[in-house]
Amino acid sequence: MGFFNRLFGNSEQKSTPVEVQTEAAPLKEIKESDFIDNSDPNDDSGNTTTITYGSSMPIDLIYQFLKEDYETKGYEDALCNPDNSYKEMNKVIIRNNLEVRFKQVKLKYMDDVREIDFHIQSRAQAGLVDVVEQLKTRKQTLTEHQRQLEEMERDLRNNTGYMIGMLLSYERGFLRGLAALSLETLKSQRS
Repeated sequence: MGFFNRLFGNSEQKSTPVEVQTEAAPLKEIKESDFIDNSDPNDDSGNTTTITYGSSMPIDLIYQFLKEDYETKGYEDALCNPDNSYKEMNKVIIRNNLEVRFKQVKLKYMDDVREIDFHIQSRAQAGLVDVVEQLKTRKQTLTEHQRQLEEMERDLRNNTGYMIGMLLSYERGFLRGLAALSLETLKSQRS
């Protein structure tokens, strides 16, 4: 059947409807519980405890780096390569990685302070006193973090304070690894 025949209704061809009987599958009942969680969001019956550390600010990147397990890393490095020059090289790498993080975090704080200064100036011109005070408080926090970063960097340069704890931890782990290698060698010689 052509297009024009369909359009103008050619009566020569007639179609006869055919009855087709199919059995419909029973519909599955949809329950409210399939889509809606009616449990109490304040229910503390679970054993989940959430503890948040840090300030959720860039300085946390430094603290996270300092808290890594350098003793285990030193131990594993000693088992792979018990050479003292390898240990010293890895300590320099750890120190350099920390210095890179300092630079990253300091840049982030500088950008944030610059942005807040802009907002303080523009909101003060608009007469938004409360907003300006909140922004000044935020800027004080950022400035305090910058001061702490400077102090931490100074401690690292002077090899003082908790900043070199990661290097001492790495050294201790490396020594433990060397001791483990020596004990293993002695055990195999006795057998």
